[in-house]
Amino acid sequence: MRLRTCHVVAGAAVLVTLSVAAFAQEADTPFGRFAVVDEVVCGDAGDDHAFAQQPENVSTVETLLDQPCRVLPPAGEAKYFAYRLGAGKGLQPGAMYILEVDYPEDVARSVWIENRGCETNLGFATGAAVGDAVVGRYVHLNPESLRYPLSGRYETWRMVFTLHDRFPDLQQPRGEGPRPMLPTEGFWVICSQPKAAKIAGSAGAAVSRIRLLAVPDPDALALKRNLPPDDLPRRHLFWREEMADGVVQSRDEAQRGVRDDIAWFEYRAQRMRFLGTDTFCTDLLEFGHNQGWDSAPYGGNDWVNQTPHPQRWEQILDRLRNRGYDFTVLPYYEYAGSIGAKSLGVQRRCRPLTKTGAYTHIDWSEIANADVTDPETLDDVKKVLELTIVRMKDKAHFLGAWFRTRPSHMPMSFGDSALIRFAVEANDHIIATRDDLRADSELLQRYVDWWFGKRRDFLIGIRDYLRDQGIEDAMVLFTPEASEGGPTLPGRQLVTDDPIAWQAAVQEQGDLKDLKVTPFDEVVGSGAYLQTVLSPPFTWGEWEWQHSLPQADPQRYTTTDGVALTYPYNRLYTVASPEAFEAFRTAGGLAIIRHYGLNENEMDDQTGYFVCDVERAGPYSMLAEARAVANGDPRYLGFLAGGTFNRGFPQYFRAFVANFLALPALPSRVLEGVASDPEVVVREIPTERHGTYYAMVNTSMSRKDAVRVKLGAIGAITFAASSEPLVARDGALELSLYPGELLAVHVAAP
Repeated sequence: MRLRTCHVVAGAAVLVTLSVAAFAQEADTPFGRFAVVDEVVCGDAGDDHAFAQQPENVSTVETLLDQPCRVLPPAGEAKYFAYRLGAGKGLQPGAMYILEVDYPEDVARSVWIENRGCETNLGFATGAAVGDAVVGRYVHLNPESLRYPLSGRYETWRMVFTLHDRFPDLQQPRGEGPRPMLPTEGFWVICSQPKAAKIAGSAGAAVSRIRLLAVPDPDALALKRNLPPDDLPRRHLFWREEMADGVVQSRDEAQRGVRDDIAWFEYRAQRMRFLGTDTFCTDLLEFGHNQGWDSAPYGGNDWVNQTPHPQRWEQILDRLRNRGYDFTVLPYYEYAGSIGAKSLGVQRRCRPLTKTGAYTHIDWSEIANADVTDPETLDDVKKVLELTIVRMKDKAHFLGAWFRTRPSHMPMSFGDSALIRFAVEANDHIIATRDDLRADSELLQRYVDWWFGKRRDFLIGIRDYLRDQGIEDAMVLFTPEASEGGPTLPGRQLVTDDPIAWQAAVQEQGDLKDLKVTPFDEVVGSGAYLQTVLSPPFTWGEWEWQHSLPQADPQRYTTTDGVALTYPYNRLYTVASPEAFEAFRTAGGLAIIRHYGLNENEMDDQTGYFVCDVERAGPYSMLAEARAVANGDPRYLGFLAGGTFNRGFPQYFRAFVANFLALPALPSRVLEGVASDPEVVVREIPTERHGTYYAMVNTSMSRKDAVRVKLGAIGAITFAASSEPLVARDGALELSLYPGELLAVHVAAP
């Protein structure tokens, strides 16, 4: 058996033939049957794979669910065990592989997997385990503990990935750094776990078996999507990766994971094809800094500092087009005004209300800012958009632009020029001083309302510019939430459906003594999360966080087309309220963004630089998105990933994507009483010429069998994601849905 893969080197396609004749064993996956390249049986005392653990002898082999497992104890400091896979097995860089990890779903566990073969960390949680660090090192990660059902059997976590040219050893560098290992030596797979307080509620990571499978044809693994007709508006799925592209930042090949940096971005496109997402997104400004585009036409370093890779963005677009990736493109900008030697941003025209210097103590984020009330700011950002979108519009189909603020990047300005503009536009030409604003709460509120209106005008100005320049129906998304973990409920709260158990845990663990345990139903019933999202951030001392990061004001965008503030979600309590979603709906639809916890450096340097996104196990990995469709029905759905985006239970992600994108982006309504089970929510989406679509969602944590759904529309019925026919009996469909399943159904026009 021969496997053929395409490995890109220096922009050229090189055919790599991977011989797997020696690999007699095959394994079934949800995507087909593949050759087993290597396998570790963790409880086998005679296993000869290179093995490491830290601290020494920290892991043990235990029998769980009648099988031997390697287990990390929940007590103590950060720890890990690791196996090296693929040594001497003919691994080829640029080839696609599947990493599989078998684990017991017997009790609540948090498991973090580090795959050095693609420098991707991804965690999962079972049962009532929190998953993310209960107490974050840098930010509060909004812990939630719910009693997710346990299957009581062995399950499999999977990561589909493209192998890099070089790998780090056990120590992961931050950005450029030593990557001494080559495919002939194999790569480390690490099961890691932070210190005890961080994983409270978890019985410790446990793994029984690790396998590496070879994918012969990545294109054959691509998700086949069935989209609505061309004349109907479509939905979009996308992700942004934060601490990811350091793998290709170095000019030294030995410190770069992928020889051809543009190939690394193509690997992302391959993941997109596999996972089924339709919109390619990448950073062009990160914390205000240039991420790979050419600023020379407007002054280079005097305007926006160049990067070592000024042609990267254009090369990415060319590569995607030349390889036939038919994606919509959505660039991502953390705009703080232009940052260069003589730039607008470093002038810092914004200033706080009470201070003369910085808004916050985050000094490295205070180096530049953008005053959205200043006409020169709109002129400045138009230059960025001209060079990164308008001049590239023939290379890709652009959806629009996604902007996000970071600390003090687009703050509420009380600078002299802003005060003058307020006087002319909203205060009868009377100049109010900062002292006046501090002394008069009514005047201050009028100023605040004026400023929020100017922010809206700024975003509309961006939309209008893009549309005037030929980006048809350009959409501008704006994320006012700056933190990785998303908005934080007042105080340090842990939301749970088992408060008695967690109260006891908090009392036992000294590191958790300040954690407030709050019942899930209380948070949802009080509307506390929406109130948090719409409130100014907490501040203290003389700092002005409330002005550094002005809150979301979605009420100003309700009737606006082409601009949307993004609704932040992650935990189940964030997707439980239809009212919260409705508050963010605009004329062009609803945009929601998942904020993953970065879990940055939570391994205390045991495995080097560390970031890790965490998801729930199995079908529950998509329960939040499913409930978001049931309660809000978003048109734009994005993910703010801490590192390289991937999924550990991709079969559920792919199923959700296929059904989500099969539904047209038109207004919908919930149909009451049409499903025999009240936990199955049905949304109806009528069209003028193409019949009626239905989104059916199992919002519960249990499987639903023999659910009867009565549809009002009459006509031929099909599964919208596949066009397979469906038959109604006695005027109703009979369906079975796993927990968190979204099912799209189409009834053709009669």
